Amino acid sequence: MDRATLALIFSIIAVVLSISKWIYDVWFGSAGNSASKLRHGSRSHIRIERLEEETNCFITRGGFLLFLVSFRVYNDSDQVAVSISECNFCVKIGRKWRDAEFYDTPQANIFLSLIRHNLPLVLEPEQRQDFYEVFALDDLIPSTEIKTMLELQSKAGTLTTFRQQHRHRVDERPVFDLLFRILE
Repeated sequence: MDRATLALIFSIIAVVLSISKWIYDVWFGSAGNSASKLRHGSRSHIRIERLEEETNCFITRGGFLLFLVSFRVYNDSDQVAVSISECNFCVKIGRKWRDAEFYDTPQANIFLSLIRHNLPLVLEPEQRQDFYEVFALDDLIPSTEIKTMLELQSKAGTLTTFRQQHRHRVDERPVFDLLFRILE
């Protein structure tokens, strides 16, 4: 084989690979390598956005990873009220998603804007509401950045997913002071 034939073969392979990557991205709804991804359910009127960049982080306390999450939930419908019945938070460790639980502490009862105190929730048409939450995972990881996924489920069973990346933060202040930016 001469060089022109080899160049043609490699060019065809490159074109096939780029087309297959494009088809994969379109098929699975991937938006490249963006830090946060938003996926709507099939008929969901729920939209989720991040509130503050520096608030969304994770810290290590007592053998747990604590994820501080602040987000805004929108009802994009102008006619239908939306009810949210469940909130799940997952952390990607390696290739697997692991479920994180609500951080169980007596101080959480003071803060009424935590989503655990507001479920089930009904959002009227074109209404939005801000929420905060602390999730705990009983695992330690060697990374300073981790992928997370927040899922809100409506009473109709439709899931709305919000993916983002959380960075590690070193701070000795109490967890809820960090989350609500108290004394900053």
